[in-house]
Amino acid sequence: MNIDLRPWKRLVAVWLPAVILCLAAAFLYGWQTSESGGRRANVREEIAELEAELDRMESLQQATSGDRARVVALEQQFSKLYGEVFGNLDERLTGILRSVGSASRNAGLLPGSFSYSAREDKTTGFIRFSIGFSVSGEYQNIRQMLNELQASPEFLVVENLSLSGAEDPVSRELDMSVLIATFLSEADERQLRRLTGGIVSASESDDG
Repeated sequence: MNIDLRPWKRLVAVWLPAVILCLAAAFLYGWQTSESGGRRANVREEIAELEAELDRMESLQQATSGDRARVVALEQQFSKLYGEVFGNLDERLTGILRSVGSASRNAGLLPGSFSYSAREDKTTGFIRFSIGFSVSGEYQNIRQMLNELQASPEFLVVENLSLSGAEDPVSRELDMSVLIATFLSEADERQLRRLTGGIVSASESDDG
C-alpha cells in the first residue's frame, strides 16, 4: 500500500508550524510540571520561602511578646518604685521614723533628737531627704542597727557616720552620729521648709 505524501508536502507550511507549536507546548507543559524545574519547582521554592518567613515572623512575634512583657513588668516596678518606695514625704515620714525606731530598739539603742535636711539629687532628679541622729552604744549594737536600717523597705542609705564626743579608752561604748538618707519623688514645700528650712539646690550642695 502506497501513501501519497504529496498533499502533505504541499501543505507543509500549514501543518509543520502547528506540529512544532504542539511539541513546544507539550515540552513547556512537561517542564513546568516536572519535579526538578519549571513552575512546580518555583512554587515549591516560594512555599519554602514563605514558610521560612512565617517561622521568622513567629520568632519575632515571640521575642516582641517577651519584650512587651518585660516592658510592662519594668513599668510596674517603676510605678511601685516611684509611688511607694520614693513616694511623697507625707506618706513616708512616719514609716521612716518607725524604721529608725525599730532598728534602734532591736539593737538596744536609744536615738537622740532628729535633724532633717533636703537637697536636689542631679543623678535621679528626686529629692534626697536626710535624717541625722545620734546613738550611744557598743560597736556590735550600732552595727546591728545600721544593718537593719539598710534592710528596711523604706530604702534607707547610710550617708555618714562620725564619732561624736571624746573617745573613752575605758568604756566600750561609742557616741556615734548617724546620717541616713532616702529619696522622695515629691514633697510638700511647706512641710520641707518646716523640717529642713528648704531644699538645697544641686548647685548649692556642690559649692558647699
